[in-house]
Amino acid sequence: MERRIAGVIYILITFALVNEMSINVYARDNNKRRTKEKGGGFQKNICDITDRDSKVHCYCENTREPRNATKAECWVFNGGIPPDDHIWQSFASQPTLQTLSFNVRVDGALGYIPTKALLYLQHLKSINIKYGNIVDIISYAFANLTNLKEAGLSQNQIETLQQYSFAHLPNITTINLEDNMIIEIDAEAFVDVPKLQKLVFTKNNISIIRNGTFQHTFNLLELDLNKNNIYYLNRRTFDGLANLKKLDLRKNRIQNLTEFTFAELWNLQELLLGKNDLRYLSERAFDGLSQLRKLSLDDNKLASLPSGLFEGVRGLNSVDLRSNELHALTFDNIKPILDNLKPQNSNLLLEENNFVCDCRLKWMHSLRNETNSQNTKDSLDGVTCKMDPPIVSSAYNKMPDALDDNKLDYNKDILHAGLTIETLNDKMNITEKKILPGDLAKDDGNEINKKGVKRTVLQIPPDTLPCPREAIKTTEMPSYIVDPVIPIQNEMKTYRFHEMNSANITLRSSFLVLWCVCFKFFFT
Repeated sequence: MERRIAGVIYILITFALVNEMSINVYARDNNKRRTKEKGGGFQKNICDITDRDSKVHCYCENTREPRNATKAECWVFNGGIPPDDHIWQSFASQPTLQTLSFNVRVDGALGYIPTKALLYLQHLKSINIKYGNIVDIISYAFANLTNLKEAGLSQNQIETLQQYSFAHLPNITTINLEDNMIIEIDAEAFVDVPKLQKLVFTKNNISIIRNGTFQHTFNLLELDLNKNNIYYLNRRTFDGLANLKKLDLRKNRIQNLTEFTFAELWNLQELLLGKNDLRYLSERAFDGLSQLRKLSLDDNKLASLPSGLFEGVRGLNSVDLRSNELHALTFDNIKPILDNLKPQNSNLLLEENNFVCDCRLKWMHSLRNETNSQNTKDSLDGVTCKMDPPIVSSAYNKMPDALDDNKLDYNKDILHAGLTIETLNDKMNITEKKILPGDLAKDDGNEINKKGVKRTVLQIPPDTLPCPREAIKTTEMPSYIVDPVIPIQNEMKTYRFHEMNSANITLRSSFLVLWCVCFKFFFT
């Protein structure tokens, strides 16, 4: 009996010792776990951080279980996180993440791309970082993430893209660097990004794009450089972008475009150049853009367009020339694309220019009647021109009638080499007619100001538009129509022939008289 009691006691003591040892081991492990969690050890589950002193807190959709989350949204609260901080190792707890975003809540809290965290996320497809102060994007910042498709880095105070900033990212399609402070882009910043299709640099400080900057982005479809300080472009600026379809250069400081500026962009369909300082366009500035469909040149300082500007872009069906300083837009300018402006989905926008009321605008009447585009109709209805000065001569319009009424000899009077409109007015008693404010006020299409009479183009009958001498060749008018002041070549020859013939007759008569006098003197 005693032996049995001793056995039971022995068993109880043994059990107590084992239990005590288990409790000690558990406590030791628990303390070790807590210590590592407090220090940011990699065993921490990034989706289940409870420590209020943690520098990063993440919310994971659907699950907090380790190795199961696919989407995480993280907030960075405390500043001064070094690139090799243990907190980044905690992302090893969720290697299946596909979407990751960082919102920086304190200025200066994140000054770099957290490459140490990305190393554990080989399944990541999308990363977005906002409100950081990432001055430079260093080489290989994205850890060669082979599955990454989108990188959003807007509003991070980025200034420089170093060599290989975006390198060896075989599946990336979109990079958004909007609203930063980028001044310079290294020519090797984008390397081995064969599927990159959209690159956004809107609202930065880029002034010069180095030749070859985009040479490795040969499959890029859309390049957005809106709201920068770019002032110079040349043919090599866009090397490598043969597949580009949309180029946005609005709100920059570009003043001129030389020939073949966009010649490498063979597949470009949309070119936006509005709100620049454009004053000069080479006649061949757009040569090579055979696929171009939309061209925006609004809000610039263009006073005229070269006559052959649209010869190389005959596929254009949308042109925006609003808010420039154009004084004329001739039929020769618009002729290469005229038929493209008639379908319903086409656009020609021309309001807010400085057009002069003359026959160079005559084609607008025809297009207004023939186009099916409501946008084009509305725009043409709003186009105005100026008759300058307010005192408008009626001589130009009365000239043909006056010629008939006065029965002037065309060869002897009008074809005189020195004849001008003023002298012709004197011959025909044509005086200048004052257009009084009271008369013009009756016409809703007129507006009087110090710069002249402003009229709505389509309210002026096309046949009454004056046609200055230099404009004859730039209208729809046939080449055989003649300015009544300037004789055509055959008539000039006829007139000279008559003059020479008259002179010869006079000379012969004089010689005959002299011969008769001499004969009478010597033989009588």
